[in-house]
Amino acid sequence: MNNRFKGIEGEEIAKKHLMDQGYSVLEHGFRCNTGEIDLIAKKGGEIYFIEVKTRWSDTFGNPLEAITPFKQKRIIKAAKLYLAKNRIDACCHLSAIGVDMSKDEPKVEFIEDAFEIN
Repeated sequence: MNNRFKGIEGEEIAKKHLMDQGYSVLEHGFRCNTGEIDLIAKKGGEIYFIEVKTRWSDTFGNPLEAITPFKQKRIIKAAKLYLAKNRIDACCHLSAIGVDMSKDEPKVEFIEDAFEIN
C-alpha cells in the first residue's frame, strides 16, 4: 500500500473518531493555493481545522511530531482562506489527530488546540 492510500485510511479513521465524538465533518481534503486541510469539522458552533498524521510503525516517532512549523503555517493560511471564502465568523481551533497503526488496533490521539494562529 503506498503512502497516499495509507494517509487516506488514517484520515477515514480520524473522520470516524470525530463523528463518534459528535463532530460534523464539513470538508475532507480542502485544497487551495496556500495549502491543504485534511478535515474541517464543526461542533457546538465552533470550527475545527484538523491535520491528520498517520504512522504505520514507530520508526519515525509519534505521528503528531510530524506537523512541522512550516506545515502549521500552510494550514493557517488555508484556514484563513476557507473562513474568508465561506464568510464564517466563528470560534476556530487548529487541531491535530495522530493515528498510530503500528499495533493491532489503531490508536487515535486528538489535540483540539494543537497550534495557534499568530
